[in-house]
Amino acid sequence: MTESLTRVQRRGVETLRVLLNEDEAASKAEAGKLIREARNFGLNLRDFLTLAIDPSISEQADRYRDAEGFLTGYEAALSFLNLPVRDDFAQGVVLDAASDTFQTYAGTRALFPEVVDDMVRWKYRQSQLESTASMVSQSRTISGNEMISTVVDDKQEDYQTTRAVAELGRVPVRTIRTSQQSVAIYKHGGGLRYSYEFGRRARLDLMTPYFVRMLREAEMSKVAAATALLVNGDGVNAAAPVVTQKSLNAAHTAGKIDRYGLLKWLIARAKAGTPVDTVVGNYDAYLEWLMLLTMPVAGHQGATEADVLAKQGVQLGGIPILQAVANFALSADAPEGQLIGLSKGDTMEELIEAGSEIEESERSIANQSVTVVKTTNAGYKMNFGDTRSIYDFKTA
Repeated sequence: MTESLTRVQRRGVETLRVLLNEDEAASKAEAGKLIREARNFGLNLRDFLTLAIDPSISEQADRYRDAEGFLTGYEAALSFLNLPVRDDFAQGVVLDAASDTFQTYAGTRALFPEVVDDMVRWKYRQSQLESTASMVSQSRTISGNEMISTVVDDKQEDYQTTRAVAELGRVPVRTIRTSQQSVAIYKHGGGLRYSYEFGRRARLDLMTPYFVRMLREAEMSKVAAATALLVNGDGVNAAAPVVTQKSLNAAHTAGKIDRYGLLKWLIARAKAGTPVDTVVGNYDAYLEWLMLLTMPVAGHQGATEADVLAKQGVQLGGIPILQAVANFALSADAPEGQLIGLSKGDTMEELIEAGSEIEESERSIANQSVTVVKTTNAGYKMNFGDTRSIYDFKTA
């Protein structure tokens, strides 16, 4: 059971001086205390230091102030420990100094995963082709097991849909209930390791290209888990229903997205009260999506499908349909020849397990090698079961 965050004691940054002890055992012991305190509150070191360190009550408060005000507690801690903060990562000498800090004071290695993560974030901003951000309504942190919740109507025949309420009439109320099944949480990520002897001869930013690839692969792992949930359901909400393109347009070409069939599918989803604003598909499906928007249509004097649809009142730029834009989200694990349509705002959310990264900080001080492990314990939960539909354009 984690403690309430209201019990975190605010302190000056100088309390971290105990980590700057050249006695390796003593420095590691103090780092262990810090890690255990963070774990008690269900936080990783970054979040814990942000809450626990108050730069304004530090002995040299002005050192931790910039034009925008005081640094966060985490940033003040890095500055005090002579570790890079924000744009310091552009300066090679700062990275050399940080490498020496980790080498000299064993306890500071607890912050190594966080510092490397920051370094990648500030030095190398990469476009993530596959990302759960384009698929989930929100991402939130949980402190323990979470049960899958369902929404039911107290009296479905009377309150099946939201509508105008008559004078003195009952307001439609839907009840949120929890099931007996918990959300499945999986660990996504990887690690890198090298010796401190190697680290003494190499600068900290040697990790950047390796760490960037590891982060990309971790995100792809999360996308695969989210896609599987969208297709198969979560054990409480059933699998997504499949609509074949053939059933919407018998004259379709199997394997090619048909404009008429696609429009009928999108309009049917909007008519059902769950308009599609996000379409998930694999790379081959994305190619077909692009071809739909760009290839000339026979008999229309060189006009593309997008041009033809524009004449019909539908402006394509993703496929806005009924004033809602259908954005394409890439997922290599999406079923072949299918598009998963959903209304992003009420379909699925991402749950991040609080404090799941703290054990990685412990590994960093446990032995004589540098181990950078970047993992996230994440799961996905359905909010409604009727907001998904699969458009199958492959079935002949």
